[in-house]
Amino acid sequence: MNRNTMLALASVILFCGVLTVNTLANVLPINGLSTKQVSDLYPSLFTPAGLTFSIWSVIYVLLIGFVVLMWSRKQDVFIATLLPWFMASCVLNMSWILAWHYLMPALSVVIMLTLLFSLSQIFMLLQSHRAVDMKEKIFVFLPFTLYFGWICVATIANVSALLVSVRWEGGFLSPEAWTVVMMCVAATLSAFVALRFRATAFVVVVLWALLGIYLRWNTTDYAAINGTAIVLLIGLTIVFVLSLRKQPGTHA
Repeated sequence: MNRNTMLALASVILFCGVLTVNTLANVLPINGLSTKQVSDLYPSLFTPAGLTFSIWSVIYVLLIGFVVLMWSRKQDVFIATLLPWFMASCVLNMSWILAWHYLMPALSVVIMLTLLFSLSQIFMLLQSHRAVDMKEKIFVFLPFTLYFGWICVATIANVSALLVSVRWEGGFLSPEAWTVVMMCVAATLSAFVALRFRATAFVVVVLWALLGIYLRWNTTDYAAINGTAIVLLIGLTIVFVLSLRKQPGTHA
């Protein structure tokens, strides 16, 4: 068995582990708490409406496609280059679930940041490579761009949960003002990535997250959050349209 086949096999096993651990997190659930129940213990204004988290289903379905494509192209040099980082992301994904469910928010932030780093490495590798066909665009570029974008958002939410857990009151800003700041940070990052790398899927993820925040608070008195969400949704929609313009050497 050569190195590429060993990497591919290990990647399949680890990804199956991710699917299993994430399923058990809510079926058992792990530590007697579902993922949402743990989230409810750290009520943060940045956390979007529950339906927003359905994006995980899209990400995992596309990653299943990646694993299938990866196995059929395991001798491909580019695919083999991605696999160590993909394997790391799988280990970190499972580790985060355990840290989160066992109520260790500080450790979960550390793991989330490390997961973000591993996905950023995959994202940058993708930018140095031109997709050879539509399968690679759909099952390599798309899932990892969505995954990277969502973990950027999730990292902000995870840090917010940690601050809530230590009863941080926001200092010189109110929790609502801090939420507005974090929304703007996420939108600015999204705009930069989308325009710099023509990563349209990245901006779609942040649009979805902002929509989720708006839907959660639109019938409440958090006017600043609602208003900011609307402005950012409009602004990022414009960014999305601009990022659709193709340039030589860029990727969808």
